[in-house]
Amino acid sequence: MENGNATISVTLDLPDVSAVRRFAGWIAPRLKKGDWLLLSGDLGAGKTELARCIIRQIFGEITDVPSPTFTLIQHYESRDIKLLHTDLYRLESSEEILELGLLDETESIVLVEWPEKLGTYVATQAVMVHLEDIGSTRQCSLSVNSDNADFFQGLDDFIDREKVLADFLEKNGYGQAVRTTLAGDASRRRYERLELDNKRFILMDWQALPNDNDAYKAKVFLSNSVTDFRHICAYLIRCGLSAPEIFAQDDAQGLLVLEDFGTHNFTHSIDAKDPHLPIFYHETIMALAALYHHADTENPEQARQFDAKVSPPVRYDKAVILTEIQQFIDWYMPSQGKSLPDTALTKWEEIWASLVRKLEAMKIHDVMMLRDVHSPNLHWLGNRQSIRRVGFIDIQDGIAGHPAYDVVSLLQDARRDLPEDYEGRFKSLYVAETGLDASDFDTAYNIFGVQRNLRILGIFVRLSKMQGKSSYLQHIPRVNGYIKDGLAHEALADLREWFETYVPEVLEA
Repeated sequence: MENGNATISVTLDLPDVSAVRRFAGWIAPRLKKGDWLLLSGDLGAGKTELARCIIRQIFGEITDVPSPTFTLIQHYESRDIKLLHTDLYRLESSEEILELGLLDETESIVLVEWPEKLGTYVATQAVMVHLEDIGSTRQCSLSVNSDNADFFQGLDDFIDREKVLADFLEKNGYGQAVRTTLAGDASRRRYERLELDNKRFILMDWQALPNDNDAYKAKVFLSNSVTDFRHICAYLIRCGLSAPEIFAQDDAQGLLVLEDFGTHNFTHSIDAKDPHLPIFYHETIMALAALYHHADTENPEQARQFDAKVSPPVRYDKAVILTEIQQFIDWYMPSQGKSLPDTALTKWEEIWASLVRKLEAMKIHDVMMLRDVHSPNLHWLGNRQSIRRVGFIDIQDGIAGHPAYDVVSLLQDARRDLPEDYEGRFKSLYVAETGLDASDFDTAYNIFGVQRNLRILGIFVRLSKMQGKSSYLQHIPRVNGYIKDGLAHEALADLREWFETYVPEVLEA
């Protein structure tokens, strides 16, 4: 790191497109409205590629992020943020900056290619990135005004992590793999696709935080390690299901090289109106039924290795259910300008305690409950047989729990509309394959349907508020619809009355 009179600079290598995307993943969350990011370098140095990566980090995997070489300016906007991407290469005079109105963009992030054309119109707090090809690598020099030194916070950790990843891949024989960064999910896990010798693998990067004392995660037993992921994968494979095979691991560093299930997840099939979709869902229900039957011979409570501080057994029990549903009270209700009186909160707790007692009275044995069995986490593996054609991912949070929960997760997809007959059709198939009492299962299905979707409402609002992921809010009407349907069940009459009194708009979805 160099510290001049007015600027502080850091230089790092970005040897390939994957490295550029990872760097964009570091820098994008640090940009806020009013910030200018100046991208300099020769033609072909990678300025536009870096700009595209930053834009996609902020706004999602937009399919088309055109270069503004000819239009001069491209605008992007979401519910939470505005961004302006400009290419000044064709400007003949810095005075044209005034005509473009760039200096008035105080509410936007401004990405500038060819900032040399700005002349004297350079913001003092601008972040400068210079890209240059040096031999076989691309060098990136990042500079800020000394008053803005806090911008570099976390950069050393990013550089150190890059070295850890490179060392891990080299040690395990993947050092020469072509790396492509994949779109992430709502977690802090990162994924890359590795291509080596005409084979593909997935790199999972799940770095443990030094002081990860998230009380909510601890209460509901959300995983914070690749160790849990490995154990759940092994359990599913023992059940005859398809979970990613592990080819290399470093649990201490939070790194795994996994089997790549490809890009054919169920979300893509739904969007494409794939005529084979009924087969996909039929086999998924059969796989969940296999999990139910396997629990007779292998206790699901023993499948996941928990931190020594947690005393087994752990289950998706009353405490977890009530903690998860608090997301609705803590996040969704305030977002609607709602403040509940103490009497309403007391009644809420009493109703949910009663619903949990209904579930416990059914005496249905636990299964390995995967929690997120929905379209983004299911892959069709057509070269396999029977239920092994369904590949399960994002399973690290698996826990012993009620069999109805994952059926709800599958058939009440929060992000996609399924054909209208799927819910009744495949719920009945699960009951038939497991031999469960149809009335009890229907009651449990509706209780968990309302509970899960209320939690999701809170999570979607939290992701928007805390992480700027406003795209999740588009799914709220669908989730509200599931809640309304579930509240129509006779077992939830008291809860429906509570909503009629305190949050009637949910019933109007």
